[in-house]
Amino acid sequence: MNFVLQILKSSYFSILILFFCNLAINANEINPKRIMSLSPSITEILFEIGSENQVIAVDSLSNFPPEAPKTKISAYEPNVETISLYKPDLVILSFNIRNLKEALSKLGIETIYLPAPNNFEQILDQIDLLGKRTGNTEKAQKLILNMQNKMKAFVSLRKNKNPIKVYHEIDQNYYSPSKFSFIGDIYQKMNFKNIADSADISGLGYPKLSPELIISENPELIILPGKNEKYSELLKSRSGWSYINAVKENNIILLQKDIASRWGPRILDFVNILAEYSNN
Repeated sequence: MNFVLQILKSSYFSILILFFCNLAINANEINPKRIMSLSPSITEILFEIGSENQVIAVDSLSNFPPEAPKTKISAYEPNVETISLYKPDLVILSFNIRNLKEALSKLGIETIYLPAPNNFEQILDQIDLLGKRTGNTEKAQKLILNMQNKMKAFVSLRKNKNPIKVYHEIDQNYYSPSKFSFIGDIYQKMNFKNIADSADISGLGYPKLSPELIISENPELIILPGKNEKYSELLKSRSGWSYINAVKENNIILLQKDIASRWGPRILDFVNILAEYSNN
């Protein structure tokens, strides 16, 4: 799956990239006026920290907030010539397809590469970095503090409670986020026992599980992407899955895709869903 493969390639280098980005930002104090975001997660962060008037174009998947200036440019198959037509002074991307960052740099276009973070703290680091680079440090710091406080409150709700065994399905190929991903890190913080953790031998964050492993692990809760009831029914009809406790008890959450797959401020909506489930 394209999303998973790109995440696997990018997230491994998140810490190193943030370090060098901060060095570059300290050297460049001029606030950009024509920002292009080629990442839905980054788009959401930019609008939340007050950079909306600086953003002149976003990729085709950046559907939130609705007022974001969406284009037909793909974050997965970007075209350097098309990007240059918008005359951006800063391009921010999360997938460095075909060495896009290097190609844009040759044209004199500043580019920041922010791949998928490995944990919640790295989400906050990216918000901090974007706040500094866009000249919106104050709003970025307020957002960071707000997200930290909300996360602490959610975590406290799960303190001293029994772990909940969960299977989070990214797609029907059985890819699942482990503790080495920002999604899996949230499960850890919320005291959920993620069945993907033991399967992620490589430590890249998104292992492909086998149906046999999922059945044998017998999760209490299953998270599915998208609000499609047919998906849930299809899962229930899989061979052997009727024996899984989550299926028997109908503990299946159909999650809006964008909520958990993006590492912007709305990731806390996902945390809230987990908190509400555990309190029922």
